[in-house]
Amino acid sequence: MPLFKTISIQNGLIGIWELVETSVDLLPGFSPEELADRSFQQYTHEKRKVEWLATRALINQLIGSEFTISYLGTGQPILNHRRYKHLSISHSRYFVAVILHEHLNVGIDIEDMTRNYNPIEKRYLSADELIQVAQNPLLQCLYWCAKESVFKLVPEEGVEFRQQIHVSPFNPELENHFSVRFTAERKESIYQLHFRSFADHCIVWVTDNL
Repeated sequence: MPLFKTISIQNGLIGIWELVETSVDLLPGFSPEELADRSFQQYTHEKRKVEWLATRALINQLIGSEFTISYLGTGQPILNHRRYKHLSISHSRYFVAVILHEHLNVGIDIEDMTRNYNPIEKRYLSADELIQVAQNPLLQCLYWCAKESVFKLVPEEGVEFRQQIHVSPFNPELENHFSVRFTAERKESIYQLHFRSFADHCIVWVTDNL
């Protein structure tokens, strides 16, 4: 089983699974009842099937099999487990990542640093952030993942990455965390985000403020 990495955080867990198996490889680890889940049956593409199966196999490795996942109307996953109540999921081409937490909402994103971010930079970076990032592939990846993570965390729809989520400058060579300001209609929140980089990927996660 390709459990690639685990990261322990306060009152929570992060797991990363390498996507090297096919759906046929993963299917024996699931019961007929689990595979009858409508959220799995809706998928016809192999990649989506593998992501669904690998996500649950990863969570099983982290906390055991006594859990289910349901979804809000917004698509946000809800973890039903005796200890861990909050879940966020992310996929890249080669990895699945999850973050579980006992009592705080969470957000996570994983992405490939070799992706070409240049064509979409102006859609997710403000004018100041474009200068900060300066087309550095690591920073491009981290800023994208940061904004995706905050988007998954906050209970808002239609969030404008460029206008509502602002990353404070930081040096990824010296720091493994940074702050982000999220601005909603009547509220401004500051979140502390953490990150790791590995195998040409970066992963960013955030938990809600206490």
